[in-house]
Amino acid sequence: MPKVKINNFKLYYEIYGEGHPLIIILGLGANTSWWGRYFLKELAKHFKVIVFDNRGTGQSGDPKLDYTIKTLADDTIGLMNALNIEFAHSFGHSMGGGIAQELVLNYDRVNKLILCSTSCGGLKSYLASPEVLQIISKTREGRTIEEIVKETLTIFYSNEFIKKNPKLIGYAIQNMGKTPMSPENYMRQTKALKSFNTCDKLKELKKPTLIMHGKKDILIPPQNAEILTELIANSQITWFNKSAHAPFVEEPNLVLNAIIEFLK
Repeated sequence: MPKVKINNFKLYYEIYGEGHPLIIILGLGANTSWWGRYFLKELAKHFKVIVFDNRGTGQSGDPKLDYTIKTLADDTIGLMNALNIEFAHSFGHSMGGGIAQELVLNYDRVNKLILCSTSCGGLKSYLASPEVLQIISKTREGRTIEEIVKETLTIFYSNEFIKKNPKLIGYAIQNMGKTPMSPENYMRQTKALKSFNTCDKLKELKKPTLIMHGKKDILIPPQNAEILTELIANSQITWFNKSAHAPFVEEPNLVLNAIIEFLK
């Protein structure tokens, strides 16, 4: 499987399709298997899709150092440089949306930006309920991966979706259980998220931006999409009424249509 050495570690990546590059950036605790093959396959009909594992996740190396969300944006640029990609569209989900924001704010290498189920961090962002935050912050030490994944699914997907799609939930449990993140690296990611804050910088963002959010998201509440739209001048919102935190799983065709329409 392809890996490239950047910033003193080996980063794992996958490429699908041809055309203008579209870099997709993952969220907290996630790895490339979380996207699902259908979503990537359909995008690859229109773009050169690049997905990768952030440092310390999936099949990427572990520098064993604390970092910031900007560090992960620097890693993304390192991958673009290694693949000789000068410009790309960027799609960031959840924490990946934070990475995508840092990418655009610090490097003039993004054509169009898509922020999905994310926030600007800091005091201007709208937090999840204490119950949801407790699930996210709970230690992973001494817990089975199956226990962690099943609990994660309850805040990722809507209750209706979980009840109606047992087979898809089974696949999700399988995918999320592949190459699980170590408790130490999960703590590093959550620590990086706590210090993330682009709220006061987003007025500088001039790139065309699509903000996508599920109306049933309890992990990053929908109010955050409205905050992002107010802060980013050249932005627009697309809502997904049936989705929670992962609309590309719950309403994949609507998400695909929105992405393709925006980027074409």
